[in-house]
Order: sequence, then C-alpha cells, then structure tokens
Amino acid sequence: MIPAPSAFAQPVGEIGAAKGNEAVVEKLRKMTPEEIANLDAFLAQALTLYYDRKFALALPIFKELADKVETMDIMFWLGTSAAQAGETHLAIEKFQKMLAINPRLHRVRLELAAAFFKLGRDAAARKELQFVLDANPPAAVRSNIDKIMAAIDERTRTVSSNFRLSTGYMWDNNITSGPDPGVYNLPGGSSFCPAPTSAKLSDQASVTSFAGNLLYDLGERQGLMWNTTASAYLKFYKNYSEFDYMALDVNTGPWWTTQQGIFKFPLGYTHTEYGSDRLSYILHIDPSYEYFFNSTVSLRGSYTYKNERFYQKLRADNFDNTGHIVELAPTIYLGNRRHIISASLGYDYHDAENDIFSYSAPIAGISYFTWFPTRTELYLSYQWTRRDYDDPQLFPYAGLKREDIRHLFTGVLSQRIYKYLNLSYAFTYTDNDSNLALNDWRKTTHTVSLGCQF
Repeated sequence: MIPAPSAFAQPVGEIGAAKGNEAVVEKLRKMTPEEIANLDAFLAQALTLYYDRKFALALPIFKELADKVETMDIMFWLGTSAAQAGETHLAIEKFQKMLAINPRLHRVRLELAAAFFKLGRDAAARKELQFVLDANPPAAVRSNIDKIMAAIDERTRTVSSNFRLSTGYMWDNNITSGPDPGVYNLPGGSSFCPAPTSAKLSDQASVTSFAGNLLYDLGERQGLMWNTTASAYLKFYKNYSEFDYMALDVNTGPWWTTQQGIFKFPLGYTHTEYGSDRLSYILHIDPSYEYFFNSTVSLRGSYTYKNERFYQKLRADNFDNTGHIVELAPTIYLGNRRHIISASLGYDYHDAENDIFSYSAPIAGISYFTWFPTRTELYLSYQWTRRDYDDPQLFPYAGLKREDIRHLFTGVLSQRIYKYLNLSYAFTYTDNDSNLALNDWRKTTHTVSLGCQF
C-alpha cells in the first residue's frame, strides 16, 4: 500500500529509504484521501501480480503508478518487473536512477549487475559486482557474486570449446526408404515388381556421432567471434552393409553478436560414403541471423547454399546438384527458457544434373523443447514438405511428373546421468505420400544411445 504522507518515509527493507522520496511526500500532501485510496488499491493489484511472479502483467501498472508517485519502492518494483518481462533497458534505467539517489543500495546494484549480464555487458556487470564486494557483504551474498563472476569469466574466455560423443543402436523398418514389396500396376495396364534391395527392408544398425566446437572471441562479447565445428555421423547395418552411411563435416566462419542479435556466416565441407564406396562431397555456406525482440521472442532467418558432387561418374551424371534453402523461424522462450517453441517456414530448391531429380519444395514445421528438474529433456518436432519434381519420370512411370508430400515426426527423450553422461531415446516416423505408387513409403526408427559431453 502507498502510506499516508506522515508514514511515507518509513523504510521497507533497504529500498524504501527516506532518501529520494521527499518530492513524492510533497505530492501526496496535495492529494485528497480519495486519490490516495485509489493509489493504494492500484498498488495492491500490482503487488499481487508481482508476488505471483506475473511480472508482464504487473509492469504496466507500476509504470502508471510511477507517472503519478515514483517512490523508491515503486522504482524498484518497476525495475525488477521490467527485467523479468524482457524490458532490460528500462530496468537498467530505473536501477541507475535509484543508485544516483543513494549509491549504497547494494541490492539494487546487484539487480543492475544481473541486467547488464543479461545483455552481455560483462564489463559493466563486473564493475557493479565488485562495488558490492568492496563493501564486505554477508557470506551468502558474496557466494552469489562469486558464482556470477565465474559465469562472466566463463563467457568472456578468449577460447571456449565443447565436445559431444554418442553411440547407440537403431531399429529401422525401412532402410531403403522403399515401397512395400509386391507387384504394382502401371499406367497402360502393365505391372512392375521392385527389386528386393529397392523395396522395403528392415534391419538394425549401430549409430555413432560426435561433434567438436571451438569458439574464438576476438574482443568484447558483443562483437566479432570465430567459430569452427567438426562433426561425424556413422551408421553400420547388421545385415545389409551395402546401406551403411558415413558423413564427415567441418565448417568455420565468423559470428557477429550485438545486444539483440547474432549473425553467423559458416563455410563448410562435407564428405559422405555409402556402403563401401565414397559417395560425394559437398561445399556449403550457411549464413543466418537471429534477432531477439526481448527475452521471450526471437526471429531467425537463414539461407543455405550447397554444391554436391558425386565421385562415381554414373552418379555424377544424374545426381550432381546445387541446392538453395531459405527459412524463417520465429521462436518463443517461456519459463526462463524451460519451454522453447519454434516454428519454421521455408523453401528448398534442389537443382540436379538430371532434371528428373530436381525439385522445388515449400517447408513448414514446428518444434517444442522442455527440460525438467530431474535433468530430463524432451524434444518434439513435426515437418511438412511438398516436393514438386521438374521433369517427367523415366521407366516405369515414363511421361508422368512426380509429386511427393512428406510428413516427418521426431521425438527425443534424454536423461542426464552424473555430470557428463546422458542416456537418450529417439523416435522418427516418415510418411512419404507420392502420386506415383512406387515412391510411396513409410519409415520408422527407434534409437537408444549413450552419450557424453565436455
């Protein structure tokens, strides 16, 4: 409640000190009892929302109150609500105003340091934290400051790296991505039976993947960095080794970060093998930019260019290709990033050497990620694609154009074990619905794997 003028200067903890409230007291002296009662009710509503942690709802009420009587308490509640609601610059403005009135408000200074840290202004955050440390705060406060200082040190290291490795077992009911075995009726009254290794086959496989990342910071956190990543994916089938697959990739390029966005421009090289043969190499460029409107909403735009060349001439004459993919992906972060919802809308143009393998494809998808206090993570996604092929197909569908609609469902459940290990289960289901029956197929995989990361 807003107190009567006679009680207004009474402190509420550290923040409500009399210093800085003199002008407000004078304002209140000129108000009628009815006006003060209305302000009391308004503040009670805001504080109910505030202590229920509904900061986005409390914020506009505190703003309106501050326009009328901005006490030190209201200034603090407004600042902390703004920080929690993603209006970090407003929070900084209010905390700095309070400290200009009374530099000894250490709790406010800690909130200011947290806001600076949130924006990536590490030098400013460190300065405010050091100011509080120099005042010899209680042990619990000092411990918290040490943790934030360590986080700043970690984030501002010139070189940072991480490494991830996982290995597991996959059950795949359609390793060929082929149609069901049988005889298919073709236009004109003829029929066709796909070869055994072209139709649907089931098998099990060992799957191993690893990735290493090295990030070099060229200056302040908000500025130029250079990132290099190497990764590998290996899949070896139990019974049909001719379908084994391996991909090795390395990419490197600059990142540029600002207070509200990050731009990435990696250039990469991928080598693939299929069965016992070298399959292809791919040169790719993957620029992207993600803009954070606030702590809750971002929008990411990306473009991928790839140029794939096959080692064997027979494959090269048909499958050598260039690809262009553009995508927009809005993302919502909720509950201190405990819930992440992302949508995507894009377009894929695949230009192969033989136009019967060239296609254009709009893409749409949605994904959801969450984590639980048990150190369990859950990821779910769905992607829809429609591929329209450029030229009519050859045998056995000579003269007909192919159109595929593909639905891809993915689910991953991961459990952290100890500090560096995790156990995960991944499920995928793909439904490729084609206007040409031989290109209709369904594929389900189940993968259990054990991984580590450093």
